Amino acid sequence: MAFLYSRLTNADCSGVLALQEKNLVDNLDVESRRDGFLSARFSWEQLQQMDQDVAVLVARDADRVAGYLCASGVELNRQYPLLGAMIDVYDRLCFEGHTLAEQKTFVYGPACVDSDFRGRGILRGLFRALLSEIEDRFEAGVAFVAEDNPRSLGAHVAGLGMQDIGHFEFKNKRYRILAFAAASQST
Repeated sequence: MAFLYSRLTNADCSGVLALQEKNLVDNLDVESRRDGFLSARFSWEQLQQMDQDVAVLVARDADRVAGYLCASGVELNRQYPLLGAMIDVYDRLCFEGHTLAEQKTFVYGPACVDSDFRGRGILRGLFRALLSEIEDRFEAGVAFVAEDNPRSLGAHVAGLGMQDIGHFEFKNKRYRILAFAAASQST
């Protein structure tokens, strides 16, 4: 099955927001969380702002949103307390010989694939589309994953080749910080 990958459009609104709600940690029971979850909710306006700032990519199967991946700049993300907590530790984390604070970085995420479509390479396709969109604009991408979300951690480290470079805490919860080179790569 071939999926279409493209930038966010107004036609994606209901599909992206429904997929987000279906996968928010607060909307899932403990058993369902084992399949992965989203840690934060974003409004349609915030998603559009991320798309304008860096990019939001959507994977479609015909007219259905199968997944999405967001990327936005560091400055835009300082307004969100959880992301601000991650950005606050950039000066103590090294990636490819330099601290994150010394590099031109963007924030990767959230990323979500509908459970009906998992295991079909959609996250990898979204990641490739993102790398094409940001080529030559950044040195590194930075993501975070809750330590109690092993499915997402595995998908990003083992599946996409991101490097686990450290952690931070927010509201008594631990998160892993992942980094990757922001140049097209074979994934």
